[in-house]
Amino acid sequence: MATRIFALIIGIDKYKSGNIWDHESCVDDAESIKRWLTHDLHVPREQICLLTDSQATKRAIEDKFMDHLVNNPVIEKGDAIFIYFAGHGGSLPSPRGWYSGSMKDVEVLCPYDHDSKSPEGRVAGISDRSFHAMLRDLADAKGDNITVILDCCFSSGDVRERRNTRYSPTTKATPDDLYTGLWRSALARESPNSHPRGFARADSATHVLFAAARPGECAVAGKGGGLFTRALLLVKDREPIHELTCTEFLELIEEAMEGHTPTVVGRNKDRLLFDGVPFATDPRLVPIDMHDYDHLRIDAGAIHGIVEGTEFTLHAHNYTGSPNPGLGSYLVTEVHPTWCLARTKSQSKPRVFNGWARVTRWNNKTPFRVHLRRSLFSIFRRCRLRRALPPLQSSSQSSINQSRTGVNIVRVKNSANADVSVTLRKREMVVERHDSMIATNCRRIIHLPSADSGVDLRALEAAARFHLHLHRKNPARPMLGLVTMELYRLDPHSWTRVSGNLLVDGRAQIVDDDKQSVYAVVLHNYSDHDLWPYLVSMDSAGYSISMVYHPDPAESQPPLRKHSHMVIGSGTLDSEALSFTLADGADNGASFLKLFVSSVFTPMSFIEQDSLSHEPARASLKTSGVKSDNELWDSVVACVNVVRRVGA
Repeated sequence: MATRIFALIIGIDKYKSGNIWDHESCVDDAESIKRWLTHDLHVPREQICLLTDSQATKRAIEDKFMDHLVNNPVIEKGDAIFIYFAGHGGSLPSPRGWYSGSMKDVEVLCPYDHDSKSPEGRVAGISDRSFHAMLRDLADAKGDNITVILDCCFSSGDVRERRNTRYSPTTKATPDDLYTGLWRSALARESPNSHPRGFARADSATHVLFAAARPGECAVAGKGGGLFTRALLLVKDREPIHELTCTEFLELIEEAMEGHTPTVVGRNKDRLLFDGVPFATDPRLVPIDMHDYDHLRIDAGAIHGIVEGTEFTLHAHNYTGSPNPGLGSYLVTEVHPTWCLARTKSQSKPRVFNGWARVTRWNNKTPFRVHLRRSLFSIFRRCRLRRALPPLQSSSQSSINQSRTGVNIVRVKNSANADVSVTLRKREMVVERHDSMIATNCRRIIHLPSADSGVDLRALEAAARFHLHLHRKNPARPMLGLVTMELYRLDPHSWTRVSGNLLVDGRAQIVDDDKQSVYAVVLHNYSDHDLWPYLVSMDSAGYSISMVYHPDPAESQPPLRKHSHMVIGSGTLDSEALSFTLADGADNGASFLKLFVSSVFTPMSFIEQDSLSHEPARASLKTSGVKSDNELWDSVVACVNVVRRVGA
């Protein structure tokens, strides 16, 4: 799920006018803010527009404001919108009639071409009046979840070193130029005499604004960046920002600025930062409770692939994009079907009564075996990957490797003993699969995008976790023949079945006919147990794992009752139909449908993984209560082959 933040980021060091001092760190600040969004908050790059130096003219800023934000059809009301500006602020004498009483200055943001000539006249910046009108238009179109950060100031204050102040005097632009450059809706929507002065309007209902300095004070910067932006980045790296309101966030920033006084204004300043939108729950973290003085009970067990020796790290919360350091490392000592007990690895026992845990070492007993083929084009990448993967015969090195990658991956000398053979090329990894289950049902050779050794290793980790979950089963097989799956094609309009059961001996072949066909899975339970079902789709081409159906823990009864059946894909909100399509240019593909069932509810989302790019942001589910000792679990797997219609 894409993180729903859309950002317009502006950083200006070099100005067109020779009368304006250039900066040294505004562009760096803007790029640091972009890295915060992409790396910490996982905002897709296409949702961020960055304008620097000559790109950030007044016209370009206004055009991108409209195209990227106001008129962007992808943005929905409630999505978080973030506007950041690092550069000069300025001021001009106000035009006659803008304010009642004596003449006052007008605060302006200084774009790249501020105080220079343009075809329309001299550029007088983006005035506070224009800016508030722009934000009203944006709020009308996309809602009021708008956050603005201005790392600039509108007064020189008493700072003697001009180069350290993000303020510039305006020498040539006139009050008439302010009228010429006014945002189009500003004239039509407000009475000139009633407009409050300044960017930091406390009563604004359209947005929350963070400013690096209070009115009349100055924003300070140096080679290391703006003092405000540096403090913000420091706070976001050390505080659990998912639980901070904008006011609380500002208080921590002010502490880090050591004597300087930023401000935050707006009616919504007591909301959570970005209204909490980017801080999704992390599916890789599962709930824990204190079992006794020596052990934690973790809501993950044999059904998830946990074995004795699996390692977890302990965390205070389960939100992405917010600092969440490990509080200790725990080793699993006792495994049950849907939960386990773990003890701390350290001498000191942290007193934790509840929290969240993440797998750091699966301790899979059967290693994922990789054969590295020689290649003349990627010698150094191959050598680095070879050093990262211990040989099969070295058990001590294999243990070290598990701690680094989370899964047991070893290197073998020939393809006959391997699960995969890997050839590294300039911008890709060519993977030949030897595992009989995958090689029989899926494409034997796939091409994965990869250009460096770090990506190479992450791709192999994803493949190893895919194998771990695909082949995992309960050796006792308590539900063998008692739980079955069927697959039917549906009419997309009436949701009635238009085919017989497509699964024959655990396999189905369907045609991608470009008709947007949809399918339903029917689960049959012939046992004497009420069951909780979890249906997972596993794409062999990209090693992705995603939940198709996960029951709601709030349900009072298991959905798959004894001696009954249930439909996944009935067309209701909580049972959406399945679809199977091929990627552009592909003639065939295959996915596995894997059904897990258990006699008690257990969160299963944390086994998901995206297609070798980033982890999905799905909800982890918090459970409570003591698990039963007579739990059971099992699994059923089927392969769906998709082929392109001949002539399509």
